Amino acid sequence: MDDKQLIKLIRSDPSEGLKEAISAYGGLIKAVVMRILKDPQEVEECVADTFISLWKNIFTLKKAGSLKAYLLCIARNNAIDRYRKLKKKDTIPVDVIDGFEPIVHDDVELLVIKNEFMDELQKLIMKMPEPNREIFIRKHFMFEPVKEIAERLNLNEVQVKDRLYRSRKQIRSSFEKKGINYEENIFTTARSFE
Repeated sequence: MDDKQLIKLIRSDPSEGLKEAISAYGGLIKAVVMRILKDPQEVEECVADTFISLWKNIFTLKKAGSLKAYLLCIARNNAIDRYRKLKKKDTIPVDVIDGFEPIVHDDVELLVIKNEFMDELQKLIMKMPEPNREIFIRKHFMFEPVKEIAERLNLNEVQVKDRLYRSRKQIRSSFEKKGINYEENIFTTARSFE
């Protein structure tokens, strides 16, 4: 059953359609969520929330869109939200950025480019000294505001902004040396689920 048929089934028979969706994508969704959340109960709840969201929004989905990409995006966002709530004062493990892979897209060439970009970005992030690494992850992967990051790390906002600026500048320079357009990739990667 393809995504169009699955969307149609969920709209006409939600119970049967959701069973089919869980059967088709449940394992993949769980794998993505497990990369961000480690607690099995939190993982199960997040997976369930993802399919509840599908059910609630089934009539607003575009028929031509990728259901798989939609579900992965919802799962990732749900997992990040849960992770934020669970880790209010803890430091973030670097493997949280793994929760953003693989990027899913119907265009195979774009998929390859984006995944190569994310692989390279991850390597550069891993080389950052602390607290720059944590600041960068919190800002660009967990979408935390500068003020919140500063409070969490006992820094002032100017220090956080300065570290972010220097980190982005280093990443941009590394990408430019390799002939990769940093701005184009960083922003289109963030929108690759749309």
